[in-house]
Amino acid sequence: MGRGYLVVQETTKALNHMTPLPDNLVLLHEGEETLRGKALEIVAANKALQEHLAITERAMNVLDVYVRQQVAEDDDGRAIQHLGIRVFNGLACSWKLTSTGYHQKAAMIQRDLVETISLVNYLHYFPDQVAAWRVADRTALIREFGPHQIRKALDARTGAGKSRREAIYQKFSMLAAHPSKLGFEMLRPQGGDGAVIGPFMDPAALRGLLEEQGTLAVQAGFAFLTFLTKNTPVTRLATRTFLTNAMVYANAYLGMSYSSEEIAEFERAFA
Repeated sequence: MGRGYLVVQETTKALNHMTPLPDNLVLLHEGEETLRGKALEIVAANKALQEHLAITERAMNVLDVYVRQQVAEDDDGRAIQHLGIRVFNGLACSWKLTSTGYHQKAAMIQRDLVETISLVNYLHYFPDQVAAWRVADRTALIREFGPHQIRKALDARTGAGKSRREAIYQKFSMLAAHPSKLGFEMLRPQGGDGAVIGPFMDPAALRGLLEEQGTLAVQAGFAFLTFLTKNTPVTRLATRTFLTNAMVYANAYLGMSYSSEEIAEFERAFA
């Protein structure tokens, strides 16, 4: 064990001694960091989990470029960018909570991502509604822009009948967002005898949440690419990197069938 490790350990102990936080909160944080180490070990041994996180990072890069590199011309544009910030933070928080053992709370954040991404898609298809949504009061938000109304409008636009949007939203709601007996399942390790208070690491929960995270990341990247201009080297690089990787990811995990020629075409289009 090298001296460097001992120095870090001694520094950590000194900081903990100086912290104004109660001892139990310091211990809780240490436990969370231990669980994060276990999560990283699980990810390091599983190629699929690495790919779920890789596509998450590329979607977050699209959001970062959209917010930082693109100047919003009006309040409508700024509103969409603020939604981009919300989704970026949601993806980051979901991973943070997943990796430190708060599985149900990570799923609650993912429910918010489902709702926000659907809203962004709706505002892309109906741009005249951005201003109305932006200034709507609580009553109008529920009546005109609530999750049910947004899902209904998106389903109507596709013309393919009712989609799985409602079932997905309800799944996240019952498991995580709303207190329910079904949600108690997320408070115990798989095969465990009882609920656990505080964080715990369960490989099955980690895998399931990262699979959902990858799917949501793809949806988020595509949703916000519709608002991103592609007229600078930075935005074109972010677009190309996300699109080509998302197509490969969708082939592997989402049941899509993009050909190598189609992927190469996007490579060339945004070179």
